Amino acid sequence: WLLENLHRIEPAIIRSRVSFTDKELVVTFREDQLPLARAVLLLRRIGYGPQVTSGDRRTIDAKVPRMLYIRLGVAGFIFGNTMLLSFPEYLGADTEAGLRTGFQWLTVLFSLPVVFFLSTDFFRGAWAGIRSLQVNIDQPIALGIIALWTRSLWEVITATGPGYFDSLAGLLFFLLIGRWYQAHTYRALRFDRALEDFLPLMVVRKHGEAEVPTRVADLAPGDGIVIRDQELIPVDAVLRKGTGHIDNSFITGEPLAVRKEPGETIKAGGRQRGGAIELEVLRSFAESRLKRLWAEQGTAQERPAMPRMIDGVARRFTLGVLAVAVGAGLYWWGKDSAQVWPVVTAVLIVACPCALALSMPFAYGHTIRLMGRKGLFLRDAEVVERMAKVDTVIFDKTGTLTAREAHEVTWHGPDRTAHEQALVRSLARNSTHPLSVVLMQELKVATMEVTDAHETAGAGISGTVEGTPVRLGSAPFCGGDEAGRGNGEAHVHVAISGMHQGYFSIRKRARNGITGTVRRIAMHHRIGLLTGDARLDTELQGAFHDATVRTSCTPPDKTAAIVAEQARGHRVLMVGDGLNDAGALGQSDVGITVTETSAALTPASDAIMDAGAISDLPDFLRQARRARRIVIASLFISLCYNLVGVGFAVSGGLTPLFAAILMPLSSVTVVGFVTVAVALADRRR
Repeated sequence: WLLENLHRIEPAIIRSRVSFTDKELVVTFREDQLPLARAVLLLRRIGYGPQVTSGDRRTIDAKVPRMLYIRLGVAGFIFGNTMLLSFPEYLGADTEAGLRTGFQWLTVLFSLPVVFFLSTDFFRGAWAGIRSLQVNIDQPIALGIIALWTRSLWEVITATGPGYFDSLAGLLFFLLIGRWYQAHTYRALRFDRALEDFLPLMVVRKHGEAEVPTRVADLAPGDGIVIRDQELIPVDAVLRKGTGHIDNSFITGEPLAVRKEPGETIKAGGRQRGGAIELEVLRSFAESRLKRLWAEQGTAQERPAMPRMIDGVARRFTLGVLAVAVGAGLYWWGKDSAQVWPVVTAVLIVACPCALALSMPFAYGHTIRLMGRKGLFLRDAEVVERMAKVDTVIFDKTGTLTAREAHEVTWHGPDRTAHEQALVRSLARNSTHPLSVVLMQELKVATMEVTDAHETAGAGISGTVEGTPVRLGSAPFCGGDEAGRGNGEAHVHVAISGMHQGYFSIRKRARNGITGTVRRIAMHHRIGLLTGDARLDTELQGAFHDATVRTSCTPPDKTAAIVAEQARGHRVLMVGDGLNDAGALGQSDVGITVTETSAALTPASDAIMDAGAISDLPDFLRQARRARRIVIASLFISLCYNLVGVGFAVSGGLTPLFAAILMPLSSVTVVGFVTVAVALADRRR
């Protein structure tokens, strides 16, 4: 809560968002008002100093567990030796007074590294909360450690008892086991979610004279790639051919395009505005900032209800624990003063919101991992929460429900020369629209240099091919008359040097099994279809006969349709190819971009789906609903643990050592339950 409300501490901070699974904080701030050095100092002041690195994430991942293992080893050594020195007390043996006193002072000596080395992280976190006037989970733990140590030290100094140094050492040992388990689980989950393992993002790679769609994860330094109009550049690269007009708004927020000439370097995340360009890869996708940039686009969105509810409960939890500890202490002070310290310490230790805080990130994190392996990559864990609450699914048609491969392409017009075919193919090469891709595949001629290529959403593309103006697109865009269309037919008109030449009729076929997929979704959701075509294919009419179908839609029409659905109280999931429906994807509660042969990452979208995984969309939606139910169940388990644990602690039936054992067990229980439940839910698909 503290990290996500940094703007309340420093007005120059616009927003901040924590990623539990990545253990990262993304901060957006006004650099002219808050220099980076001051931002770093602010984070250090509240106890979350950032780690400065050259960019090699593996270095960070290696350093953190190393210190944790050292602390765990020291804690185990001290715990074992303290118990050994306390055996006479355990057995009630009549030990010689001098020897008993020596053993007690040895346990005091062993307690020093426990308090001043092993406990420093808890003290640091507690002090950071106090300085920022916030409560956190480290505060009751720190109070418990101080209470246990001071009470034990007092007993040894006054010779009134042996103290609880064995319990103190055991407390830190088991607390550190809990920290190790959480860190290990986070690291395992983070490794499984490695972006390059399954992100279905494609780019066109040059292979000799051929151009082959390739996963961005397979790119290597030195590879040649082709980036067309509206495509994102997925890796750092050098421009080799063509003129770049790079829109860096995805990176910097600056909407103006920057002109790039051959030989200049272009950073990952820039979007080409204009004709196709050829680049040489400088760094592999594993080193790219693209995923981080995409994730940061979601930080401005309002968080779903459940994460906000969990944050609120966890924030108030510590205050409740402190109040219960004080109340229990006052009660036992009047009943049996010897029980005050053990009871108060047990309450402070056993009550832990860790399991509560772990419920959502682990349930949704595992769900993201499983979905990613099947072709759906989500921006972050909160997208799962929004998917679970969707009641309406709306599809774009071309490139989403229809396959990229053309069933039949027919030319209607005068016979074309090889030069005219080259003009058409050259311009089509500069567009990512599915119909342009079809023409690229259909025409088997060499391409030529294109300048001033410009794509108009919902209309077509224009450009100059070696001095000849060419247009491809709708009839009005190319100066022709609209011809009658057959069922499932799309038309691409051609204009050369300002003269309408004719048109290609392209009969598209629906993806295999798509009608069954739509019907399965319709069993639990309202469905709809938005298309720029004038009529719906017969093949799809059966699947959408009871649905809302809007034809002849422009991009603004699609966005307006989403707004209208939301105004009626519906939660909308939009599935499109990210070309003419970027606005609708951004407006919807969940936007899924389907990718097949292009780098069609839409910054506003919440997920990227491999085209081959569309048939699994009903299962993905069901999986999201089950994940939400698992979160609710794990919250119930966490609540029961805390109620039972605190109840036993207040009654005096729980020692501080046993409380320390129960604390990490609660996290283990929740994580184990979530892991097994999500895996079983996935198998039920």
